[in-house]
Amino acid sequence: MRRAIILAHHDPDGIVDPHVVHALRAYRALAERLVLVSTSVGRLPDALADTVDAFLPRENVGYDFGSWQAGLRTLSPSGGYDAPGFDEVVCVNDSVYGPLFDPAPMFTDRRVAGADLWGMVISRQPPRHGGGLPRPHLQSWFLAARRALLASSCWHDFWSDVVPQPTKDDVISRYEVGLSEQVMAAGFRIAALYDAGREPPPGWRDLAADLSVRRPFRAWRLLRKIRRPFHNPAELFPRRLLAAGVPYAKVSLLRVNHYRLAPEAIRAAIRGAAAGFDPGLVERHLARTAQGPA
Repeated sequence: MRRAIILAHHDPDGIVDPHVVHALRAYRALAERLVLVSTSVGRLPDALADTVDAFLPRENVGYDFGSWQAGLRTLSPSGGYDAPGFDEVVCVNDSVYGPLFDPAPMFTDRRVAGADLWGMVISRQPPRHGGGLPRPHLQSWFLAARRALLASSCWHDFWSDVVPQPTKDDVISRYEVGLSEQVMAAGFRIAALYDAGREPPPGWRDLAADLSVRRPFRAWRLLRKIRRPFHNPAELFPRRLLAAGVPYAKVSLLRVNHYRLAPEAIRAAIRGAAAGFDPGLVERHLARTAQGPA
């Protein structure tokens, strides 16, 4: 299978962090063409000269979808979005640590084998105003489109309509969730290694490592949050994702930690899963980017 991978990069200090270098080198073995699109650096670091096939610096507008849009254009002689000559195009970003272990098996995993658009996680968003059904959300930090979708008018129309949005929430609603909805409405199938709609509700095993009598407020806050009907599995269930074969951990698990999970338990899960990944990349990145509350 001829595969292209496009990585959208942004760094507040204007560097390509070593954890991103690790990702690019892991993707090199999986891609016929590897594209780095950066809103932070103006030239490709020398260390990546033999790794990246195409480097595209661009203005910091449009979030990741603006970068992927620009990267897709480099795959077509006509500047379109159909990526002729490729069977699969993968759009990723640098919001995750990893791959923590060999990513090759996920590309042939039976859970995503028949999908036109697939990724790591499908979550469920609240219904639109007046609607009754949850909105499926194939999380955009890893999106893989296969040939039938790449050649479709649905794919072309979606990317042709991508323009800068005023807020991150607008990007999520219009593009992240919107892509899943548009693809499904056109008759294509989406899938993920972890689909929240098919998984059991959270139980004691999922949370035991994050609850402590020494931190009662944190435990109470977490227990209250999990009672809500909609969650972000990539933020709430990092151990479930790793067990499902997802070779990544979100950077925000330790930088933001929305659910106030136990940081030491997250680090232990990353160390336990790592094979060919240096957990020190996580600590050095967090130290440089000023780790948030945990």
